[in-house]
Amino acid sequence: MVKLLLIIGAGGFFGAIFRYMLSNFFTKWTILSIPTATFIINVLGSLALGFIYGAKYFSEDQLNFLAVGFLASFTTFSTFNYELLQLKKGGKIPQFFIYGAFMYVTCILASFWGYLWGSS
Repeated sequence: MVKLLLIIGAGGFFGAIFRYMLSNFFTKWTILSIPTATFIINVLGSLALGFIYGAKYFSEDQLNFLAVGFLASFTTFSTFNYELLQLKKGGKIPQFFIYGAFMYVTCILASFWGYLWGSS
């Protein structure tokens, strides 16, 4: 059990750092006043998660490091929801609906495409 927790913790450590670095880079980009950094990170994470689960060559430890640790801390649902609430609070109702719908649909499609890519 300790080994599993260390594997997941190490993945989470690196995922959080990588997210922070990419978030700072992508924060400069905005489209229609929509927070693009979280969007790009969540789509990349969804694509990677689909690929990892579609690929048959990852061991259980590698899956725990990558999926449960790294990607779980790399992507974030709470930041996405916080940004949605900020859009609503700021009166940006069209952006609220566009961002919400586009995030869900794109992440689902990215994970599906990643799974197909990984399993081929």
